[in-house]
Amino acid sequence: MADYSREAVLDRSKKGESLERADLRDVVLSQADLESANLRRADLEGVNFEEANLRNANLSNANLRDAYLANADLQGANMQKADLEGANLQGANLQDADLSRANLEGATLERANLSGARLNYAQMEAANLGGASLQGVQLANADLRDAYVGGADFSNANLNGADLAKANFEEAILAGADLRDSNLRSAKLNATVMTGAKLHGCELDVDSLVEVVAEWVDLSASGSGEKTSGGTLAEQYQAMKSGAGQSSSGSGQGKRFFGQGDVLRNAALEFGDKSEVEIESRFENCSISLGTGAVLRLGKHGVMQGCQVVGFGEIDIQGEFKENGKGPGIVGPKRVTVRKDGIMSGSVQQPPTMTEFAFEHGCVLRLKIQK
Repeated sequence: MADYSREAVLDRSKKGESLERADLRDVVLSQADLESANLRRADLEGVNFEEANLRNANLSNANLRDAYLANADLQGANMQKADLEGANLQGANLQDADLSRANLEGATLERANLSGARLNYAQMEAANLGGASLQGVQLANADLRDAYVGGADFSNANLNGADLAKANFEEAILAGADLRDSNLRSAKLNATVMTGAKLHGCELDVDSLVEVVAEWVDLSASGSGEKTSGGTLAEQYQAMKSGAGQSSSGSGQGKRFFGQGDVLRNAALEFGDKSEVEIESRFENCSISLGTGAVLRLGKHGVMQGCQVVGFGEIDIQGEFKENGKGPGIVGPKRVTVRKDGIMSGSVQQPPTMTEFAFEHGCVLRLKIQK
């Protein structure tokens, strides 16, 4: 038997009271107003949330297996590590939601809006994303094997290191998408738009490139936007795999500076291998992807609040880095240094090789280190 009735759930949510770990399996919550509700670790298996308002709700680690979330509003929701296996999210609004490491195996996300969402390391095997909007989505190292993504828009999405084997991308848009080091073996790419896509290190069947639509692609290791020309796409790809024809300037080295007084919100930024980034600005709820060997320096005036940094780069903190409950804030770094005046509040998820840490005397730490 459920812990609360529908009326009790709505009343507690309206008062800002927590529903953490609540058993709500038998409660009908269609069209319910649960904005900013705390449902962390709640048991919501099979619950009907059709057209419910769950904006900015905390659903991290919640059990949402087979839940019905069609046309629900989940914009900005925290769904990290939530179990959504078999859930129906058709037409749902998941814009800017955090689904890092969530389980979405076999879930239905047809025509859902996932623009700007974080799905790094998410399990999405055999999920249905047909016609979904995924512009600027973060899917680094996600598992989309056997998924259906026909007609979906992945423009400028980060699919670096994702497993896309046997996925169906028919008529999907991958323009400007980062597919470096991803696995597209046996994927269906007929009429897939890949103009400007980054394909260095991507594993795919050369014959499938005949079906791809692309004015040009970027085969450089840095993913810095270099146009690859000359020969067919298949010939360009084979040259990349053999190591021929690569630009000597493809190291991706470049410097970016964000000055004091500027404010950047809800942006998805990507920096290539060996790039150098210095931030003296205020960043809020931004997603940052670092290429291998890249260095991000958060200067003494810099503030990063509610941001996530993903990639095997180095992070040097002299300013203030605060996770704001959406973690891990830093994923897969080679090295993290916090200087004497730096403030680091959040969590770091280490890569398999383990992260190097350096903390200067005087820094302020509230740090959780995950394997």
